[in-house]
This record gives sequence, structure tokens and C-alpha cells, in this order.
Amino acid sequence: MPRFTSRLSPAALALPLILCAAAAQTVHAADAHDHQGNHPAHVHGVGKLDVALEGNTLTLHLDSPLINLVGFEHAATSTKDKDTVEAAAKMLRDVTRIFVTDPAAQCKPAEVQLESAVLPPALLGEKTPNTQQAPTDGHADLDGDFTLVCASPGALNTVDVGGLLRAFPGFQRIDVQLATPKKQAAFQLTPGNSVIPVN
Repeated sequence: MPRFTSRLSPAALALPLILCAAAAQTVHAADAHDHQGNHPAHVHGVGKLDVALEGNTLTLHLDSPLINLVGFEHAATSTKDKDTVEAAAKMLRDVTRIFVTDPAAQCKPAEVQLESAVLPPALLGEKTPNTQQAPTDGHADLDGDFTLVCASPGALNTVDVGGLLRAFPGFQRIDVQLATPKKQAAFQLTPGNSVIPVN
């Protein structure tokens, strides 16, 4: 009987390797999830911070996976989870501790708003109802809006986010977008590099 031998082309031999690489890439991207609405990709350990100075008003908008702040992303149902959320919210509301500005600028907190689709507003210290829909993929965020009024905005040279990074070690990196009358810039902050140069 004749023997049949099959010869595979190099491309056919490479196919399993390509498929394995693609699968690995899919697994690696498992922590990055697109959200409906205005949320960018959701990556554990990474937060986004928009900083704007207009007139004497300094605004900061924090968008973070909830896990970076409280260690979980589900609704807080247990007493322990509720206590954790309340402690995190209390820390976030201590604006001048988590966002340190130049003393000469005399920036004082004016307003703080915290919101998460999976947490009741009362746990976050809010009085208004939560209008967000709960995420269906189990990857919840927390949005924080912080407004400070500066008596001498011309003296505002830096905003130090070190207090936020120390209080919430779940952050590995914070991506910053800065907009002031003098400049627009992007920065990446880490626990060892936490200062945003405003001017």
C-alpha cells in the first residue's frame, strides 16, 4: 500500500501560534472594558483625571474603576463593604488633603460630587438620587467632581495628587489631561511622581 504523507506549509504551521497569541491578547485585555456613555476603557489600577483652571475656579474630574478606591466593584451590601465605601467617600471629600495646591494660591474647596452606578448616593455622602444605570458587565466606576475656588489663581503652580495615591493604593497610574489659560498638556502620575505642573 502506498504511504501518504502530508506536508504542511510554514503558514499552516504558524496558524496555531497566531491563534494562541490572539487568545493571550484577549485574556490580557480582559481588564479593559468599554462602557456606554462617556466612560473610556475600564482598566484596573488606572484612573483618569481632568484638571481645568478657568478664572479663579479649579475643577478636577476623577474617573476610576471602583476597585481602585474600595477594592471591589459590586454593590455594597454587607456592613463591611458599606463601611469601606463610606470611609473612601469621606477621604475623597477631604479635597485639600487628596489634591494639595500651592498655599499662596489660597484654594478652598467649594463643591464635591461623587457618583457610582452600583452605590447608593447616601453611601457616598450625596443627597441627590443616582441617575446612572448599573453596569451589566460587573465593572463599575466611580466619578468624582471636585471644585476649588482660588483667591490667587496666578500663584497656582502645581497640584499634588500624592494624597490620593497614598490614600488609595489601588492606583498604579493616573492619566491626567490639563487645561489652563496658559497650557494644555497630558501627564501620567504614579505613586513616585504625583505632581501636576499647572503653569
